[in-house]
Amino acid sequence: MENNTKVIQAIEEYCLKQPGAYETRPFGEYPICYKVMGKIFAQFNPEEGFYRITLKCEPDKASLYRQLYPDSIARGYHCPPVQQPYWNTVNLDTFSDLEMLFQMIDEGYLAVIHKFSKKAKTQLGNLSELEFWDTDGEDRDFEMLCNRLDCALDELVGGRIQRSQYEQYNKRDSIHDVIVVYKNGEPVACGSFKMYDEDHAELKRIYVKPSHRNTGLGAELVRRLEAKAKMKGYRWCILETGKMLEAACHMYKKLGNKIMPNYGQYADMPDSICMERKI
Repeated sequence: MENNTKVIQAIEEYCLKQPGAYETRPFGEYPICYKVMGKIFAQFNPEEGFYRITLKCEPDKASLYRQLYPDSIARGYHCPPVQQPYWNTVNLDTFSDLEMLFQMIDEGYLAVIHKFSKKAKTQLGNLSELEFWDTDGEDRDFEMLCNRLDCALDELVGGRIQRSQYEQYNKRDSIHDVIVVYKNGEPVACGSFKMYDEDHAELKRIYVKPSHRNTGLGAELVRRLEAKAKMKGYRWCILETGKMLEAACHMYKKLGNKIMPNYGQYADMPDSICMERKI
């Protein structure tokens, strides 16, 4: 299959057309990994000299493809032996059938979501109806959602007086990486991160409208923000939440965040809880 911009773009676009799919680069510039709800279904390397795509697959189908295309398809090159039956690596220099490749991408995606629980599949159905847009701190919809977040926090903790000490650390002009989520053109959620230091990105302003809570959207926002931060070269994500925000604390812990000593401006704020996760 020819290694050119048009073909590479077609493969990338097809991976991202899978419901709920997004791009990550957890291992550096390449491979480009495509995930659904945090699980990889495709790893694409478009470089000349190592023009490959590795795809999740069911063992029987994987074995069949290796038999049909012995010169082009092998067990996942990067996988330990115990995982190799579940992954195939396609040598795109010798494999020429783009339609068949798309079929294998479909099957890789389905092999991942087949393992999801009933609850996760329901959440994926909800997430597939949403659009995730990259923007920055000046975005008007982001501003509106941040205002709603502040109102919700004021109501929860008892008013602006108790929260006034936090406002200086949540200014949007220092935030350049933002995701706003839409359903049918309406903004329903947002999240962002900003640089804390060269290794650490600080997650900020994560908010989901009440009508879209308990759908997995908050967790999906965090996963996508972590993926963006990783692509920008950060090694860790850190965040601050509050003791009264029990649902948020539970979500962050479930995603693998660990409580750490309160950092920076939150060091002397006893109501703050700070967390970290290596990405």
